Amino acid sequence: MCGIAGFFSRQPFDSALLDFSSKSLQHRGPDGEGFSMMDEQGAMKAFYGRATRENCRSSRFGWLPQHEWTHWPQTHGGFIHRRLAIIAPDEGGHQPQSDQSGRFWITYNGEIYNYLELRKELEQFGYAFFTGSDTEVILAAYAHWGPECLQRFNGMWAFAIYDSLEQTLFAARDRFGVKPFYYVKQTGRFAFASEYRVLTGSGWATKKLNPRAVFDYFVFSEIEYEAEGFFTDIAELAPAHYLQYNLKTEQLNTCKYYSLSFTADRAPFSMRADEVQERTLFELERAVKLRLRADVEVGSCLSGGLDSSAIVALMHKNLPSGHPLHVYTAIFPGSSIDESAYAAEMARSVEAIQHTVQPDANSLWASLNEFSAALDLPIWSTSTFAQYRVMQKVSETGLKVVLDGQGGDELFAGYPYHHYFFRKGAPYLSAEEAKLLGGRKFQFHQWLRYEGIFKAGNFAASRFYRHYFPGLKYLRDDFYKAHVERFSHPAERRWPDLNSRLAWEMQNTTLKAYLRCEDRCSMHFGVESRTPFADDHLLAEWALSIPGRFKIKDGVGKVVLREALKGLMPENVRLRRDKKGYSTPNNSWIRELAPALPTIFEGGNWEEFIDKPRLISDLRHFFNPSHDVDDGRIFKFISFVSWMNGLNNSDFFPKP
Repeated sequence: MCGIAGFFSRQPFDSALLDFSSKSLQHRGPDGEGFSMMDEQGAMKAFYGRATRENCRSSRFGWLPQHEWTHWPQTHGGFIHRRLAIIAPDEGGHQPQSDQSGRFWITYNGEIYNYLELRKELEQFGYAFFTGSDTEVILAAYAHWGPECLQRFNGMWAFAIYDSLEQTLFAARDRFGVKPFYYVKQTGRFAFASEYRVLTGSGWATKKLNPRAVFDYFVFSEIEYEAEGFFTDIAELAPAHYLQYNLKTEQLNTCKYYSLSFTADRAPFSMRADEVQERTLFELERAVKLRLRADVEVGSCLSGGLDSSAIVALMHKNLPSGHPLHVYTAIFPGSSIDESAYAAEMARSVEAIQHTVQPDANSLWASLNEFSAALDLPIWSTSTFAQYRVMQKVSETGLKVVLDGQGGDELFAGYPYHHYFFRKGAPYLSAEEAKLLGGRKFQFHQWLRYEGIFKAGNFAASRFYRHYFPGLKYLRDDFYKAHVERFSHPAERRWPDLNSRLAWEMQNTTLKAYLRCEDRCSMHFGVESRTPFADDHLLAEWALSIPGRFKIKDGVGKVVLREALKGLMPENVRLRRDKKGYSTPNNSWIRELAPALPTIFEGGNWEEFIDKPRLISDLRHFFNPSHDVDDGRIFKFISFVSWMNGLNNSDFFPKP
């Protein structure tokens, strides 16, 4: 797990830009740095920086640097790599790395968990390996299979490979978007990076915001569902895509290499329930075992919910005897959303060493500037801050790798609204469903939310949204009315059944947005977060082949997963029905912070989107919610304005 960036230009540029990029990404890779730079003829050469380890400054391998980057003050291009050493932590894992011929160079962020199996396969074709790193395997796989190598990888990745012979760049991103990849293409130059801050801070992209993305954020709570995200100059390489860029012709092509298939809920399915449960456990355990591969200790996040508890149970089952298992939990004593009792019970059942952290309004306020900068974009609610503090705790205890449960809800139908898609078209709910969900009223509200309101047309839908979500009145009228076309309901959002909805959530929409927060929170503290539910395509393909009737029954979700885990965890945890999500006392915190909020809203330059006088005059009312249900809308104003205020702050977004 690392931070990567690259810059290529027809005109030479100051190589200090690469050093600036490395500094901007140092939190993602505190264990070392490396550079490679290209000359006028397209040849690449390695250099070291101040943070490059001494044992990596040698001639043992052809890609190891022997000279500092300052020896080459001007360059036409180069790669940057900040390293978090997990696999092959010695000099064999140093990057940027080249193949033995020196033709292909790579900078890579992620883990290919099945690299040992791929290495054996490639050795049969005559490839020799000199290190224990998965990076070397990726290079050989690309040299042998070309872009088809991506079909063979199991894991999470964002990488770029430069072909010095053809002077082309090949970059790829994992199937579900665990690892980020942003890029800028302008006449005569191309750049990419793991985080926006590198591209905006470099001057190769402006900080001009995309109003459509801002609108989608406030109105639909959507982040990065489209290629052009918050910044107009920066594009995101979508999950399951690769790009090819020719440095000589400046031609850029992107290609989708993977789609997640699914079984319609009413399609024929011959397997018995016990067979489905057995296969589900097999696939999940295989995914967890693969993600235990590391040359450092591996722990886990543990919320007390089913998904993280399943991972902890299977880690305990597959770790060597006597191997300590560290788990990390955010707790909120006295709050209705506190899950600490379930987490503690699960930790005791596997004799794990549990570490807890107790985020609160004061710690959020004290960390708000750093937190906003670390996330690289605004967010929905304070739940991400709990995740942020958990990752900080992981780092403080000395661990570099944890497993986490993101993706379980999307694969096995864990959210209450999933029941709507499961029962879609049914004239009634069972008695048990009606008791748990609220009967016809629940179904009507979900129909209105996902379908009915959009049948009324853009103008009517926009009026309804502003009435139903009072916070939207604080958006500028001209800004809001200028984007009513965003209420159109495209065909890909008409989900006929449960699995069609789950497949949509897995691919470049809701899950990817959660994974972006996971990436920023963990990497800000130099921690690698592995998500077996979200980055193992074999598990995802199996889960989406299971018809909905195995996932939801009598108003209860994740039925097949619950049954598959029988005997592996306390029954109190396995059968709990009080779905909490990853929650915080969001509204309570906002009420507590309300007196201090004027210091945030008085400054900044965000009036293009928000009616500043109206919001400031109504601060005491808006930020004093009468209920404790977090609708994901109030904190967005705090997050957005805090992020905007820091956007031009050099302390958080440094300039070269």
